[in-house]
Amino acid sequence: NKKIKIKKNKKLKKWLLEPTKIYVKEITKLIDLKLINGCAHITGGGIKDNLSRIIPNGKCAKINLNKIKTKKVFSWLKENKISDHEMLKTFNCGVGFILIVKKRNLNNIKKYFKKQYKPYVIGKIINGSQKVLLGGKINW
Repeated sequence: NKKIKIKKNKKLKKWLLEPTKIYVKEITKLIDLKLINGCAHITGGGIKDNLSRIIPNGKCAKINLNKIKTKKVFSWLKENKISDHEMLKTFNCGVGFILIVKKRNLNNIKKYFKKQYKPYVIGKIINGSQKVLLGGKINW
């Protein structure tokens, strides 16, 4: 029992010490190519707070939480009885950066990212008074 716990703790420490991915190179290239309409780095405050800063009035980013691919560290945190609301408010939950793009540009945009950082669709922009709408539930 103790051996398993020690191995798990070492793996967790590695995850917690993993540096944040910096997207400057990729984003600069996409801006130069005029392939993105907006972007948000998801830090403290989570998806809702960070994404709402770039959504214009009258528009809403409708996010489907079912689409989010979480990392194991977030599953571990969730096992410690942290509410979904608190997880989404405090952590990026595996979504380190959000790009707002035209659907037709997505495949071209993916070419500029390494396999482990390939963008994937988690929502869409709709008309609405609420800047960010979180729907569904993350699969921890």
